Amino acid sequence: MKKSLLAVAVAAALPAAAFAQTNVTLSGIVKVGVANTKYSNGENFAGASYGNGSNTSLDDGSSRFIISGSEDLGGGMKGIFMVDSRFRPDVGTGTLASGNSFVGLAGGFGSIRAGRLDQYYHLGTDEFGARAVALQHSNISILSWVGGVGNLTAAGTPAATAAAATGVPGLAAIANASRSANMLRYDLPAMGGLSGGVGFSNNFQADDGAIGDAGKGTAWTADLAWRGGPITVGGAYWTADFEGQTATTGKNDGQRAWRLYGNYNFGVFSVGLTVDESKIKGITVPIVGATSGDFKRTAWSLPVTAKVGPGTLLFTYTQARDVKGPGGTLSDSGAKMFSIGYDYPLSKRTSVGVSYTNLNNDSGANYALFTSTALGGHDQPVAGTDQRQLYVGLRHAF
Repeated sequence: MKKSLLAVAVAAALPAAAFAQTNVTLSGIVKVGVANTKYSNGENFAGASYGNGSNTSLDDGSSRFIISGSEDLGGGMKGIFMVDSRFRPDVGTGTLASGNSFVGLAGGFGSIRAGRLDQYYHLGTDEFGARAVALQHSNISILSWVGGVGNLTAAGTPAATAAAATGVPGLAAIANASRSANMLRYDLPAMGGLSGGVGFSNNFQADDGAIGDAGKGTAWTADLAWRGGPITVGGAYWTADFEGQTATTGKNDGQRAWRLYGNYNFGVFSVGLTVDESKIKGITVPIVGATSGDFKRTAWSLPVTAKVGPGTLLFTYTQARDVKGPGGTLSDSGAKMFSIGYDYPLSKRTSVGVSYTNLNNDSGANYALFTSTALGGHDQPVAGTDQRQLYVGLRHAF
């Protein structure tokens, strides 16, 4: 929403003519909560208890402030921009333009944007991130990761001893499980209930590869959705090739993933279903008898929302199946997670929320609560760790 205070500040900083031509908006979200987190059943490779315990902390829910604007260029076309900066109120840190940030053109043809943008990983997910309940309890925790493929034996199964590997089975983030950098994206114009677009990045991980590197870190993505009445259906595809990969340091050729999702709104409650299949291509692990090949994980999620009193009840159940590798299925590499929460509005812009989640890893997997390390400072769980978290938070949108 427009803010008169922002208008005064911008007018003082910019020439009068420039400000008169551009519509500038300040908006954002501040979301913080108290989280009690417990890790249990974690083991090291010798079978001893490791990484277990609990703590209480303040966790950020992806707070942000956004400066955006548009300029009428005539003929139905306008210039658009956004600078989305994420910050952590709990510790007082942040990075300029770390969220969705772009410049582009929009008109009857749709829109073209260039910058840093959300791609694939967030589609078909639940509403935990958009409400006062914990972002960490979102089904992104499982849907957008492939677990248990980092350190393998020659047979393609999780390493059982420290002599065969230097760490726990690893997590691979599909589409960064966040925004992709250097993205050029086209979105369809308004077409009834149809929406979607395509995107390309020449370096989606923003690591600026060397000249001549054949991989270049490129990524392609496409998504399409239809919303009509109570029904929503959609699908998305992601493909990426990594750069600078060598067999001596551990090789990962790229990613391929697709996702289908749908939702039906019955009025007082809605039910959805998301199915995701993600593949890590051509992994080579530099251990004794190194294994190489593709590793594929299938996951599904069932999100439910219901109006209960003045607020909204949220429930999500998510499950990752065992990873399939070149030597067969990696036993005990799956996970299950359920989250439940209640979002209570205090006003149109302020709400409080309480939520609880339980993420159970099989003995060869180490899925983690989404953003729990980045926004809460929690440890990355070791293989087999179960995570439980109770959260009470406050969210204000401006």
